[in-house]
Amino acid sequence: FHSTGCSASDAEGRLHDHLFLNSSYNTRPLPVVNALDILTVYFDLAVTQIVDVDEKNQVFTSKVWMKQVWRDPKLWWNPDDFAGIKNIKVPTWKIWIPDILIYNNADGPFGINSKTWANIGFNGTVTWFPPIVYRSSCRINVRYYPFDEQNCTMKFGSWTYDGDVLDLVPLKQEAGRKDYWENGEWVMKDSPCFRNVKKYLCCDSTYIDVTCHFILRRKPLYYFAYLLMPCGLISFNTVLVFYLPPDISEKMALCTSVLLSMAVFLLLVTQQIPANATDFPLIVKYLLFTMVVVSSSIVFTVFILNIRFRSPETHTMPKWVRWLMIDTLPKFLGMKRPERYSLRYRTVGVSITRDALTSSYLDTKKIVMENKGNNYTVRMRNELENETETESDNDLHQGGMQPVRYLPTGHVDNECPEAMVINNAIEEIMYLTSQCANDEDDKREKEDWKYIAMVVDRIFLIGYLCAVFAGNVGIIFESPHAKEFFFGA
Repeated sequence: FHSTGCSASDAEGRLHDHLFLNSSYNTRPLPVVNALDILTVYFDLAVTQIVDVDEKNQVFTSKVWMKQVWRDPKLWWNPDDFAGIKNIKVPTWKIWIPDILIYNNADGPFGINSKTWANIGFNGTVTWFPPIVYRSSCRINVRYYPFDEQNCTMKFGSWTYDGDVLDLVPLKQEAGRKDYWENGEWVMKDSPCFRNVKKYLCCDSTYIDVTCHFILRRKPLYYFAYLLMPCGLISFNTVLVFYLPPDISEKMALCTSVLLSMAVFLLLVTQQIPANATDFPLIVKYLLFTMVVVSSSIVFTVFILNIRFRSPETHTMPKWVRWLMIDTLPKFLGMKRPERYSLRYRTVGVSITRDALTSSYLDTKKIVMENKGNNYTVRMRNELENETETESDNDLHQGGMQPVRYLPTGHVDNECPEAMVINNAIEEIMYLTSQCANDEDDKREKEDWKYIAMVVDRIFLIGYLCAVFAGNVGIIFESPHAKEFFFGA
């Protein structure tokens, strides 16, 4: 084994001397036989990992293996003369290598600084397969962010040789992904490569490049869980503002808290998207829509509170407002006031007739208090009897009789029989009755204003619920990839 190993090592050493020492190999001239020959370099790219997609700086960082194959006519030998050796490994500084570099480099060297060796075949075919980490410029389209899809390109070509001297031909129509390491945020959907011939303003000759497109689709689960879901829940909490009773002061506090939360979310998003974005990001639309909803809810809440605390001393309720807000709309909104609400208001009146007032002495046998519904009247008995006889005659002619209710008054002392005493007492009763009635009327109108505020609350509750749901769904599903995320289609 020792003898065989030394023989192979000696043969490879003699081969190196044959190729680079004895032949005076020069690394500077283009490896072609004739001066007018075109050197063909076969190009292939294999991506192994997506390191990062920096949306803020619009930089795409990736690990790739760049394969370059060309034929050097000076690097050939007969395997039989060198112990059957058909290929050898040599450092790249010893041979001519093409200056293939990335055009859209964003940071670091444009060329390849890898110290990997090249493989040389006995027929002069050179294969170089160096691993490289590239930071390339990538135009970020944030229109559907975070349900976005990016097209990051990497453009490779010779900086020195034009198309009349060097031809660059892709080995495959797409970048290889056999050893690709999946990224946690991005999914690579496709990676096509195209050969382009382009003439630049700087030069008269045409240059050939190979451009590889990496179609990347974002995994939006993180953004959905940490941005969209909390934002959606907060926006739906805005609807609850209109479910609180109108006289609760926490309505304004809830609106303000939601608005501040939206501002915090908006600041978090603006730190991640490019400042010079040409498109309006989807998530920014979503947050701004929510902020508009919350801000408008504050305005309408102020309007509702203004209605709630109106009173008869400051405002007069128009008839059309009562007809629309109390009599008409509640039945369509599923609202109904308690039936006992109108039963607790009574109209009570007490009056005394002129005959009773002109009597100097009011005898309990001559005075009766007549009750008709909720009205009480003090009358002279003879006056009432005369009217009763007249009504009885009329009833006989009409074929029926109506009963009359007599309520005897209490005993009146003969020493103080003045009719004015009773009149003053009745006036006091009437004053207290009118005061109670006015107070209840005022209270009833205040409660009518409160009920109107509740009706307006219900209108905004239904309107905002529909608007928030339609707005959220409409904005999110504006992206063509959101449907695939939610429904897997």
